[in-house]
Amino acid sequence: MKNTLRILLVVLALLLAASACAEGLTNVTMAFCTWTGYAPMFIAKGNGYFEEAGLNMDIQVIEDESTYAALITTGNIDFLATAQDPNIKMFANGAASRYVLAMDASCGADGLVATADIATLDDLAGKTLALDKSASSYYFFLTALENGSSLTEADINVMDMGDTTEAGLAFMSGSVDAAIMWEPELSEALAIEGAHTLVTSADYPETIMDSLVVNSKLAEEKPEIVQAVAECWYKAVDFMNENPEAAYELMASGFDEVTAEDVAADKEGLRFFGREENAALNDAATERSIFAISQDMADFWMAKGECDTNDISEFFALVK
Repeated sequence: MKNTLRILLVVLALLLAASACAEGLTNVTMAFCTWTGYAPMFIAKGNGYFEEAGLNMDIQVIEDESTYAALITTGNIDFLATAQDPNIKMFANGAASRYVLAMDASCGADGLVATADIATLDDLAGKTLALDKSASSYYFFLTALENGSSLTEADINVMDMGDTTEAGLAFMSGSVDAAIMWEPELSEALAIEGAHTLVTSADYPETIMDSLVVNSKLAEEKPEIVQAVAECWYKAVDFMNENPEAAYELMASGFDEVTAEDVAADKEGLRFFGREENAALNDAATERSIFAISQDMADFWMAKGECDTNDISEFFALVK
């Protein structure tokens, strides 16, 4: 009985100590889907960078990207990581978000895979292609189509799968003639006899970029939190570059059914943006600054009738 009481007292003391430690931290939430490009945030969490910055970071993996605009606008999520062109569209259509930093760009980790009888983009006419229109792969697809073929979307039977992974699986099952997919489905699909890429994100690296945004009210009222999160990201990218094996383990740990080997494979087709890369992107004097790249996105979607405005200057209020 006495031993049981002692154990209970020790457990209570530990809980109280943990509570006391947490009391000095500011609660912050962040959301993103399962993707290696966002995974350095798990390095920041696992290595204690957020706690060192005074933050109790709650990272939520939310796969349904259709909920993102509401989550960031209402403040149910403080920070959101997703592709830049959906971020642009969300802001242009009223989302209360502000750009914080660029996270990564796909340089071959995404691709349009087709069957052997489809040799060029023009050969997609009348064929069935699967993709996720809510993801950046849609912007990548339309940009490739506009620049590399004589077709428009109307010439192709486009199936919106609502999920990039599902688009890849549809191709591998033989249900469609082509699909836009990312890793690991991209490599798996290319192992099928006759399957090949018509175009990859290496051909259009600016079309699939990931970025971090923050709720506009939090950005205005607590800019120090935004800066602290940015610093944690930069530290995490530095750690990944210096300690890849340990980093990949931490990056995989936050996702279900993702291994360090999966992360390592994905990284081959990604370029991560640390402090120096973001500084370069934020230089408005350069031809392909983040502002120029994003304005192209806004103009594109405005022309397609997907945006209420192409004025995105306020979106970059934190970095201009």
